[in-house]
Amino acid sequence: MDIKSLLEALDEDAVKAKIRTIIVDQGNELTCLPEAKEPLLNGDSELGSMKSVIQDKDREIEDLKMWIDKLKSLLGFEKEAKLLANDQVVQLSMQIDEKSQAMHKLEVAQESLVEDKRRLENDVAVLNQKLEFYRSNFRDDLEVLELYERLSEQTHFSLSGIFKDTSVQGLMACGIQEKNISNLWDYVKSEIVNGNNADIASVISLFNLLFKRFTLAYSMFSLQNVNSGDSFDTQCHIKHSSSTNISGPISQIMLYGYVNSKTGKVIKQSVVKL
Repeated sequence: MDIKSLLEALDEDAVKAKIRTIIVDQGNELTCLPEAKEPLLNGDSELGSMKSVIQDKDREIEDLKMWIDKLKSLLGFEKEAKLLANDQVVQLSMQIDEKSQAMHKLEVAQESLVEDKRRLENDVAVLNQKLEFYRSNFRDDLEVLELYERLSEQTHFSLSGIFKDTSVQGLMACGIQEKNISNLWDYVKSEIVNGNNADIASVISLFNLLFKRFTLAYSMFSLQNVNSGDSFDTQCHIKHSSSTNISGPISQIMLYGYVNSKTGKVIKQSVVKL
């Protein structure tokens, strides 16, 4: 029988009467009880005290159970918190590993970019050297092409007998032939005399550049040495129609002629203005 059942039985009147009888009949034989200085209380009082003690113990037990449950709950929460913390630690470790790998990849990529930049700088330096070489050696060729391309269609047509190939190489090849350089000078002189060609400045520059290359192959030829202020000489000069004087000093050289510097022979007379 459990404590609860015992307490319920003690509340019954028949049980209470039986207990009183036992206490009275056996009072002298109870050796375990100390001598009472005062008469024993009635059975109901003693039973009430026992019941109160038992109830106090029950409350203590219930309180202990409650605290045990709370401890279990706290321990369970702590366990869950530890598990959650462990999961978070694992996740953070994975994130750190991923970021470390990403950083490593970025470092490798950066090293590759630095190497690519170094190679590119070297390539640019080489290209700049080549570009400077071409500028130094082919500047006149490119300028001849640019001048020719700026000419009008009518001027192109007029020069078609001289420049049969209008590529850079073709212009230079045609321009340095003795016959063609002579024909080109005649064309420029004619356009200057007529005075109605809007491309005349470009055509004069084109002749000067080609004649410069021409003299590399034919060093005996050179442009005529004539300057403003020199006296007009019909053997060396051609007077332009816009001149205001019949003779006298030269005020402007409109087109340089050229001579054979070895023989002193004037091949083409300079067109001048007085």
